[in-house]
Amino acid sequence: MNEHSPDVVSPTDLPVAFEVFFHREQKAFLATATSRLRDRRDAEEAVLEAGRRMYNKWERILAHANPKAMTHAILNGVVIDFYRREVRNRHVQPFAEPPDTAYLEELREHEALDLALDELESVAPLQANSVRLRHLVGLSYDQIAETLDTTPGAVKVSTCLGLQRLKEIMTASQQGEGDT
Repeated sequence: MNEHSPDVVSPTDLPVAFEVFFHREQKAFLATATSRLRDRRDAEEAVLEAGRRMYNKWERILAHANPKAMTHAILNGVVIDFYRREVRNRHVQPFAEPPDTAYLEELREHEALDLALDELESVAPLQANSVRLRHLVGLSYDQIAETLDTTPGAVKVSTCLGLQRLKEIMTASQQGEGDT
């Protein structure tokens, strides 16, 4: 039971029931996590962990000035820490089973883009997140603005600049490979 005033309305019209919200946003969360983690199973696990954290902070999220941005920040934190947490939580030897080489080959296709996006994120996080959400997740500029707690105009500029910087980073890394 919630003892808070029934007149409290979320700025983004989030439902009071967490289950309704999570069911509605789960696909978008999964797309975001998959764009970062690349493996759907890992992304599903990260989304579930983020959902658990969101559930524990649901009243704080509803009271936040931009609840959707707060949920995105929670998801982003879980995604960033996902592999570190996986290694810490293992109780068996990390190499008890041989790695699935098909999985590793599949990830190799995305390595250059992932490295370039990581480099971009280290110097311009808004640009990197804007590019990811626009081109890897497929969100509109308005949805990205709401998610990142900024304006659609700022998202358009960040995405454009991010794409330019990403191209420069990837071009520089390809030229560096050719010199060796």
